[in-house]
Amino acid sequence: MLVALSIKNFKSIREAHVRFGPFTCFIGHNGVGKSNLFDAIHFLSSLAERNVSDATTEVRRTSDGGYSPLDLVFGRDPNRRIELSADMVVPPVVADDFGESAKPSTTLLTYTVGLRYTPESDRLLVQHESLTHARLGDSKSFIGFRCSKDFRKSVASKGRWGGPLISTKEDRIQLHGDGGSRGRPAPVGRSPLTVVGGTNTSDYPTVLAAKREMSSWRILHLEPSAMRTPDTRSAPAHVSASGGHIPATLHALVRRDPNASAEILNRLRQLNSDVTELDVYADDVRDQFALRARVRGVDNWLYGRSLSDGMLRYIALVLMLVDVQDRAVLCIEEPENGIHPSRVPNLAELLRDYAVDASDPAGADNPLRQVVLNSHSPEVARQFSCDDLIFVERALTSADGPISVFRPIADTWRTTLSNGTGSAVLPADPQAVADFIGGSPVSSGFRQLNLEFGSAT
Repeated sequence: MLVALSIKNFKSIREAHVRFGPFTCFIGHNGVGKSNLFDAIHFLSSLAERNVSDATTEVRRTSDGGYSPLDLVFGRDPNRRIELSADMVVPPVVADDFGESAKPSTTLLTYTVGLRYTPESDRLLVQHESLTHARLGDSKSFIGFRCSKDFRKSVASKGRWGGPLISTKEDRIQLHGDGGSRGRPAPVGRSPLTVVGGTNTSDYPTVLAAKREMSSWRILHLEPSAMRTPDTRSAPAHVSASGGHIPATLHALVRRDPNASAEILNRLRQLNSDVTELDVYADDVRDQFALRARVRGVDNWLYGRSLSDGMLRYIALVLMLVDVQDRAVLCIEEPENGIHPSRVPNLAELLRDYAVDASDPAGADNPLRQVVLNSHSPEVARQFSCDDLIFVERALTSADGPISVFRPIADTWRTTLSNGTGSAVLPADPQAVADFIGGSPVSSGFRQLNLEFGSAT
């Protein structure tokens, strides 16, 4: 679970510190930098799995010409250094690449990585890296968002004494074992991988837990071709970030729980889907699974290639919700795309149900899952309370030109926490947020704004 993210000199973000809850919605006009924050999350996730060069190429380009990693640096200034720091709650048990289980010594971790651009090689190089832990007694302030004591105990059940698990000293990045033993130091700027990215065994269980957590941060880009593609029998049984593996996921869900079909169909009806039956066809000739559905008004089965993009999008989102074994930070850009405006409240309810309920302990029936979305749609923002929202604006500075600013709304839980960065970002005036949303607010938080500030209805 991602609970905080600090960003320096990344794309349009000169400096920002953002706190996340189980559900967080970034709202603002087009072009203010909402997607660049998602790119920072995606970049960190990629660094946990890929080398630095490959991770940089996965981030969206900002220039029309040839790609350069310099595009990721604020102002394309080669003298600036990117720094990303994430506070996270990691799983209590992880498995390494060889299937060996391991238990981290603590579950409250802060990972920081700094990168500099080298014009000679046109590359980003790791300049420093660290992985530190929070004390168990600081779990309330570390987590930040409002939650029950039982929830905190379920996710922060382990404390750890000792120094950092990864540290940088002079020109060496050092990997430390959970018991204090040392691995081989890596020269700064020489390794193509981060230390977290290169850790694959249970010998370093807490570092491995950080790697697994960061790898679970998914930016959802549902692609019609991926959603329509049949699966082999050995395909992963979780819907991918592109919407792939829908047949394999549905097949696995129904095998685990025959009642899953009824829940899936009920959720689809709430989204005004015309699907009356959903099934997986086992094609023994091609040795693959294919999605098929019965649709109101059509007598025959319709296979994935014949279903509309909107219907496939519904199915992918519902399967991710029902699949409680798939625990992820789910980042969604403009979820209202392809959704009829009258069904936006139902979509919002589905996304909220995906996120963990922080009033109860996290567990098998309340998986530690999280939703982060961004939107410029007032209709989407209208579904959520002030506590769920962060306002994003484009500010003009005399020294650095336009920058992206992320502003929590005044008098919400985020404004009661010290950001620890020394940067003073004023909270968004609730009146400005109410003006942006306009219309007839749905959520109780914005009904209250209307009463207090007299915004248009």
